[in-house]
Amino acid sequence: MRKFGWALGLASFGLAVFISYEIYEVVTARGATRALFARYEQETENGATPPAALGPERSAVLIKVQDPNFWSHHGVDLEAPLATTVTQSIVKKLYFDDFKAGFAKIEQSLIAYFAVTPLTSKNAQLAAFLDVNDFEGRAQKWFGKSLEALDDQEFLAVLATNNSPKIAPGTPENADRVARIQKFLAGGCERRGLADVWLDACGERQATGS
Repeated sequence: MRKFGWALGLASFGLAVFISYEIYEVVTARGATRALFARYEQETENGATPPAALGPERSAVLIKVQDPNFWSHHGVDLEAPLATTVTQSIVKKLYFDDFKAGFAKIEQSLIAYFAVTPLTSKNAQLAAFLDVNDFEGRAQKWFGKSLEALDDQEFLAVLATNNSPKIAPGTPENADRVARIQKFLAGGCERRGLADVWLDACGERQATGS
């Protein structure tokens, strides 16, 4: 019994240290958040407008494909806890130097919930999402034009690369994912749960090696 009590005490101490560490990280993140998002808030007129490179219609498309509950969740989608929200994606890039799955996922979720969501606007988060995932660079690389100047098909081709940058426009894998997205947007299929970013019900996904 003494050994059990000692182990329980050690586990309790470890848990207390972990909780204290995470509280410290969240407080630190809150202190940095306004500065990190200042240019994104300015770009979206303090959240009043969507990013200029998207506009309202393409913002709606991106959200429907990437994070359907974006407007209503608090940074973490409790209906799809295994999915990575737009907010969590931003946190991964802005708040971590070397993100690794595991305990970092817990910290990522806490920062998304307690720092980014209460201190920033949703439209600023969209602007940050485009920036940290280099949508502009992808548009320039593959089509030689700005993200804003892409036509609808080109935009979907770039969007299709987000969950796997290896699926470059012009490849069969990209064409397959674009077809899935188009079918989904047209109401021809539904997600297999909110975490189904690959839209598996909309066709057979080809192997990408990613």
